[in-house]
Amino acid sequence: MDIIEPGIPIKGDYIQPDLILTAHRRKHSLLLDFKSYHLKNHQNERYDTAVQNPDQLVLRGAVQGVSPDELSVDFSYSSFGDLTEIHDLSEFNFTTVQFEAHVGDANLRIEIVGSEEFGEPDLDDAFPIEVPHGKDIPTDYYPFDAEDEDHTQFCIYMLNAAIQLAGEYGSDPFNVDELLAESHKLWGSMSEVKKKELRTWGEKFLDKYNKKGLDEHLRKVQKDDKPAWFHKSSSFQALRNKADEFISDLEADLRQKKLGEF
Repeated sequence: MDIIEPGIPIKGDYIQPDLILTAHRRKHSLLLDFKSYHLKNHQNERYDTAVQNPDQLVLRGAVQGVSPDELSVDFSYSSFGDLTEIHDLSEFNFTTVQFEAHVGDANLRIEIVGSEEFGEPDLDDAFPIEVPHGKDIPTDYYPFDAEDEDHTQFCIYMLNAAIQLAGEYGSDPFNVDELLAESHKLWGSMSEVKKKELRTWGEKFLDKYNKKGLDEHLRKVQKDDKPAWFHKSSSFQALRNKADEFISDLEADLRQKKLGEF
């Protein structure tokens, strides 16, 4: 996996696929955009531009370790529904893949739908992909996103991360990037655009909770000209109790939400 949600300007347009997977040995990248059922025509045109200009992915820093003139690219939409039933993509040389849960003997089945094929033949040979019953589906948990309107889940993860880092770092300061890396296991693969959004959230979060009393336990300082925090001399248990108090309030707020709010 190269990068999650990179923002890439290409030939005057802008694309932001959900994921880029690169087989460096084959010098081939697969751009993926995960959809419900709706596609926008301008997205088709922009992704087509990306497929026709793969060197731009290297020159813009979205793909590394491959020479720009050697990289080839496939693009695919993926969905739990059959996008080809409601969208005619024949104008574009795109492949669409569909996820289906509990099909026959499989816990999950991923298959190409529609008539198009990938430009890289070995990709076609890999499908369909089936995960048998009894085997875990390989996943990485994505606990929060910069696009979430509700920051409750984000705050819970950040408070738990603050407790963890305060214990590990002792009197050494840690910055908001280290907090985010501790709380979001996919932080290292995120694009700089998405990191910047979450970094802004993180700094606002710490300022907000410091005003609520967290500053009794975490002191803000400057490290390498950037804000950082370290555990003050008050007891570690006191910090844990304060964070647990905030987390309990946030979890109670989560339980009170109606299903329709999500």
